[in-house]
This record gives sequence, structure tokens and C-alpha cells, in this order.
Amino acid sequence: MRRALPRRLGGLGARLVILMGLALLPLAVLTYVQTLEANSVSRKRAETAILGETLMAGASLSEQIMRAQGAAQGLAAAMGGIDPATPEAEAECRATLERFVSANQALFSFAGYVEANGQMRCTSNGESMNFGETETLRAMMEDPRPVLRLNRRGVMSKTTVLLLVNPVMDGAGRVTGFLSLSIPHSILRRETDGDLGAEGKPLALFTFSNEDELLTSSIGVDQAPGRLPRGFSIEPWLGNRGDSFLARTAEGEMRAFAVVPLVPRQIYLVGSWPEEQLGLSFLNADLPASLFPALMWGASLLVAWLAAEAQVLRHVRALRASITAFAGGDRKVKPLAFGAAARELREVGAAYEKMTLSILHDEAELEDIIHQKEVLLREVHHRVKNNLQLIASIINMQLRSVKSPEAREAMRSVQERVLSLATIHRELYQTSGLTDVRADELLPQIVRHILKIAETPRRRFAVETAIDEIRLPPDQAVPLALFLTEGLANVIKHSHAGAGARARVDLRLGHCPTAGEARLELVNDIGSGAPAPSAMTSDGFGTQLLTAFARQLEGRVERGLTEAGRYRLAVVFPLRALDEAEARRAPAEPPEGAPEAGEEDPA
Repeated sequence: MRRALPRRLGGLGARLVILMGLALLPLAVLTYVQTLEANSVSRKRAETAILGETLMAGASLSEQIMRAQGAAQGLAAAMGGIDPATPEAEAECRATLERFVSANQALFSFAGYVEANGQMRCTSNGESMNFGETETLRAMMEDPRPVLRLNRRGVMSKTTVLLLVNPVMDGAGRVTGFLSLSIPHSILRRETDGDLGAEGKPLALFTFSNEDELLTSSIGVDQAPGRLPRGFSIEPWLGNRGDSFLARTAEGEMRAFAVVPLVPRQIYLVGSWPEEQLGLSFLNADLPASLFPALMWGASLLVAWLAAEAQVLRHVRALRASITAFAGGDRKVKPLAFGAAARELREVGAAYEKMTLSILHDEAELEDIIHQKEVLLREVHHRVKNNLQLIASIINMQLRSVKSPEAREAMRSVQERVLSLATIHRELYQTSGLTDVRADELLPQIVRHILKIAETPRRRFAVETAIDEIRLPPDQAVPLALFLTEGLANVIKHSHAGAGARARVDLRLGHCPTAGEARLELVNDIGSGAPAPSAMTSDGFGTQLLTAFARQLEGRVERGLTEAGRYRLAVVFPLRALDEAEARRAPAEPPEGAPEAGEEDPA
């Protein structure tokens, strides 16, 4: 996995994608900045739109509340010169409040004057009530200021009303009581009961005091919490000119909300808009501003990669596959479909096809030359074999006229060696290769041919062979075969077995533990009266031949007895590379005093 990843990143496609990504990165950054700016402008426009729509939807409600506050302030100022402690003043006070409520009955349902001691004797409906020394009254006396409050159950009207309480002061500026006006919540609700479900209209409008007290609700006070965010508070927007946001309501619905001040720092209007109707989901911050630039950058990379794939990469891959197959030995060169490729790629493809045709032509000529050389070499081996057999026949004819046993033995020894050379050339002619020779094909054939000539009814042999598949150049195969022939001649001469038994001979050829070396070994049985290993050849000539053949192999001869008392003759030699064969390069000069390849030692 660690190797595969850098290899993939090192490919042409990956590099093109990386470079194109770097080239397109400034554009992606610029798009990201523009997206941020566009989102900011869109957000501001959306906020302005929703704030304006909220103000327009609550304009009538805002007008009624402002009218009510103005009327309460004016009536409180008028009540400053009236002291309801006397019956005449109380009657005048009641008449004033009755006229006021009667004239404004479309908005107000009740008016009353609460004295500093908690007594409310002056009312618009003629009823009286004693509030006593309550904590609320004491707090209002300590901090006399206009108050706007929602009362879910009015004391007089027994319904939900909006109370406007203003302090009443005498000419000296002392607080003498409080004027209380009641606006039925049902009247304020009608101000927003228009077509709330239509496009551009909020489904719910609420007003809050600066103390987080719900004042009005277009959907009813009891249903208001379900359309507002859980734990909603007006405090974060105190002193703010207006804002909008997205939030989930207590009922779990995602809605858009707008908060605008009706009376700064006193009364705030809250509009609750359906998210899907206004299309304000972009106010939600769940999707980062970098998403669109990233998608655009990725799409640009994809388009660039597809263009590179269509114009460059697929042609390069086809060319690479063809080159790799040709380098691996596949000579069935398929034409490259570069008709739709760019001019430069078409020229590369044409040059490659021309190069492969030239190589195929040269290889065909080379194979023809090699075939001709093989034919000539086979003919040479065939003619050498015929000439050696002719020489053996001449020697055989000469043997018939020789009377001396020593001369006959010497001439027979020469005849056997000549026949052995003829056998080697015959096997070289018949083996599967000529520029290289398989030892497991050549050596067993030589052994069988020599034993076929040498075996007699009195002397028979059991040969065990273990020859590895080793390929030899001819200039090693010939001296190795000659070494085996001379060694077998000694084995045949000196092997011993009991009466009627076969003499056991082991032939082994294999790789040595030392890298690049091979070992040929002959092991045979010797009798109890056999000579010492140093005298296992009939004359010094055979020993000289073995030494000469080992020298041609650049090897060393080993002789001796095994632990089982058998005689061992071996040669250890380095394996040459097949391209060092005589047929492929001129042979190096032989060492001084060494015989040439194919020649016998002068000794």
C-alpha cells in the first residue's frame, strides 16, 4: 500500500490533476471571496426585507399602541388637577373618564384612577375597588413611570387586557396616584387578523415589553409560546435597531423571526415567518460559504481531467501498453488508434510504429543469419563426424596388419578416442541447440554410445546418471564431453565387479554451492587388487588429456577415494554466460603452453 500510493501519485493523470488544481486554486479563492460578499449582501437584503415586512404587518398595531400611550399621557395630565377625595371632585373625575371611554370605546374598555393609598373610587364604569398597600403599588410610587403590562384576567373586564398605567402628578410635581387604561386584547388582535396566510404576511405577530413580558399576540396569548423559540428573550435586542434570524420553535418547526422596536427600549414587535414561504433558508449557517467554490473547483478539475483524458491520457496509456508489450517480447504490434489525437501525439505514434517495423525487420534478418549459421555449424559437425569415422575405419584397417600386441593396443586406444570425438560431434549435431547446448541431452547420449562399444559379455556396467538442466556454450560443451569420454575410458578399464555382476558407475553434473560453478563427477567400483588412485590410468597420456580438457574449461581436476572405498574423478569449472560462446565473439588468446580449443595436448 505504501509503494502503490506514491506510484499512483507519480502517474501523468495524477500530476495533471495536481497542476490543474493549483492553476484553478486562485479562481476558487476568488469565487469563495465573492460568495462571502454575495452572501453578506443577500443576508442584508433579506434582513431588510423581513424587517420592513414585519413593520408593515404590525403598522396598525403599532399605531394603536402609540395612540393609546398618547391618550394615557394626556388623560393623566388632565387628571392632575382633580382630587377625588371630595364627592364633587369624584363625580367630576368619573364624568371625565366616562366621556373619555365613551369617545374612544373602539380602543379602550375601562379607565380608572388609583389614588396613592390604593383606593380606586374614580372609574369609567362607576365601580370602586381598594388595592390597598400592595408591593406593586409601593414599587410604582418609588419609581413613577409609564407601564405597559398584559393582564390575562382584568379586574373589571374579567378578560385579557393590555394595561397602560401612567403616574398622575399635582402642580408641585408630587405623585398623587396612577391612571389606568384597559385595552381589550381582542381589539389589538383584530388589528393583525387580516390575511395573515397570504404571501408577504407573517403568520404570527407578537409585542414584548423591555422586561420580556408578552403584550400582544395575533394568534392568541395561549398559542404564542408554540410559535416562538424555546426560552425566547427580548433582552439581546434591547437598544438594537432590528435583526432577523432562523430558529426552531418550541413545536419543533424551523421559522424565520424578525425583531424590531416599536417604542425604543420599551416595546418590541416580533414577527414569526414560515421559512419555506419566505425562502430565507440561506440565513441558516449549516452550509459553509466555501461549499459552492469547492464544488465549482471540483467540477472544473473534473472537466479538465476529462479533457486531458480524452486528448492525452488515453493515447499515452495505449502507447505505453504497446511499448510495454513489445519490450516484453510480444511482436504482434497492433496499430494505434491516434486518428483523433493531437498532431504531436500522432507524430509520436507514427514514429513508434516506424521504429517497431524497423526492429522487426532487423530481427527477422538476424534470425535468418543465425539460422544460416546454425545450418553451417550443423554441417561442420556432420562433416567432422564423418571424417573422424573415416579415420577410425582407416585405423581399423591398419590394425589388421599389425602383429605386435603393444602396437595393436596403442592403435586401438587411438581408435577409441577418435570414435569418441566422432560421437561428440554427432551429438552436437543432433542436440536441440547450437549456440547453446543442454548438458542433460548431450552427456547421457555420449555415455550410452561409449558403453555400447566398450561392453562385453564379461564386462557389463550399471550407470546411474543425475544431470541438472545446465546450458553450456559450445566451447565448454566440447571439452566437457571430451573430459567425460576420457574419464569413462579409465572407468571401463579399471572398474571391477564380481562374476556375473554389473560394475556400478555414477555420473553426476550439477551446480556447486559456490555461485557460478558446476561439478562433473564420475564414481566407480574398484576391486580389492586394483591400483591406487594415482595410477588409475594405463599411461600418462590419459592423465595429460584430462588435465588439458580441464584447463580448457578453466577448471580443476579432483581424484580420490570416497568413504565407501569407491574411486572418484571430478572436474569443477565456472559456468560461462551464453553470450560468451565462440560463435558470438572472438575467443581470447589461450594461455601460453595450453592447447587450442578442439586440439589435443601436444603431450
